[in-house]
Amino acid sequence: MKYKKIIASFLCVVITAGFAGCDTTKKDREAISKIIDQCEDAFKDDDFEAFADLTDWDEDDKSYQQVEKAMNFDFEVDDYYWDCYRLILDSIEIDYDIEDIEFKGDKASISVKYEVLDWKDVNFKVNDLYLTYKDAIEDEKDTISIKGKIDFKHVDGEWKINKITNLDELFSFNGLIIEPDYVPTPAPDPTETQPTVPEPTDTQPTTTEPTGTSETTAFADSYGKAMASFKTVLERNREAIQLTEAVFGINAVGFCDLDGNGLPELYFIADDGNDYSASLHIFEYKEYAGEAVEIIMSPEIITQGQASNYIIYLTDKELIVTYTYGESYSFTVCSDMFALGDREGGCEKWDLCEAYSRETFTDYDPATDTETVTKHFSHNGTQLTEDQYMTEMKDFTNRTVISLSQKFVLSSNDPEYGLMSKPSCRTFGYGLAIEYVESEMN
Repeated sequence: MKYKKIIASFLCVVITAGFAGCDTTKKDREAISKIIDQCEDAFKDDDFEAFADLTDWDEDDKSYQQVEKAMNFDFEVDDYYWDCYRLILDSIEIDYDIEDIEFKGDKASISVKYEVLDWKDVNFKVNDLYLTYKDAIEDEKDTISIKGKIDFKHVDGEWKINKITNLDELFSFNGLIIEPDYVPTPAPDPTETQPTVPEPTDTQPTTTEPTGTSETTAFADSYGKAMASFKTVLERNREAIQLTEAVFGINAVGFCDLDGNGLPELYFIADDGNDYSASLHIFEYKEYAGEAVEIIMSPEIITQGQASNYIIYLTDKELIVTYTYGESYSFTVCSDMFALGDREGGCEKWDLCEAYSRETFTDYDPATDTETVTKHFSHNGTQLTEDQYMTEMKDFTNRTVISLSQKFVLSSNDPEYGLMSKPSCRTFGYGLAIEYVESEMN
């Protein structure tokens, strides 16, 4: 009888302890959930100090400094620009399931998704044909999701954030809409009548093509004829362009006078025929030939998969196409540069004259739960140091005149990050591109 009482007492203790453990876990989940919600509020309020209070870091910790840098909005802009930032900040949400919190002793972790307004799709161009910065942001309804992970540690009787990932990507819009010091003359406004030039004289050559140094069109009707030839090119590539727009969710067509000769070039991104990649095509209207000719084809600048990023931008001397490929463990960023005019060393206008790349390799050792990151940098096949590469690429960014098209979430660590403050061209979907060229043909 005594044994039954002892066993019963023991079971009672076990059951009671079990319920106590469940209760404790529930309280811990609620405490961690509250921290995540407070974290979201801190992001919305752009309040790094409020966020830092949720962590176990001090000011000397690397994590503290990294997140402070990511959230740093301490720059001088007027109220109009701050209103634009506020709209993006207010859209931030942290999506998670409280039941996904995993505990291991005095530590816990959870995978989350940061949701933020799809700012990279918004046309941040000062001279936009239809929208201001603020209007464009207010009209944007779509959001993007960024995967992250938050680790917690039980410190002095309460849970604190111990590590949080991918905030640099979440806050990569930081610096996006600072007014640039220099705003170049944008591409021709399709709502305005294009200027005409004098009729050609009897001495005008009839068989030779003008050199790349020409700054004006040769014939008064060249602009309209260029648009008519661009319509033919677009119609010929309609299926590939529309497939690209559907698969990758981009406006694939643009127009810009790349070489300053008075006539715009047509550029578009079109499917390569396999539904998995798309290439950049640029056409120039040849006045003496009377038709549009493809001058640049940059293959597979966008592919399906994790590394589907690209940027196309124009400096004072180069057209630069930057694109990525690979996965998280082996990631490569390539920058191909095409000459806007003839150069020394035999590089002619529109030639691929330089190629840069940065490669990041991540090796994970499950035995020690550690990662080893190796980076390689190169220019035309010659190895560079990281400092050399970053210096040269930042020079291209600083000299950028206008961004033509992009689908790339840049972080402050990328040398192209300064492109966020540069003017950008308007890009069109296929249907609007056809309407535009038709309106300009006469």
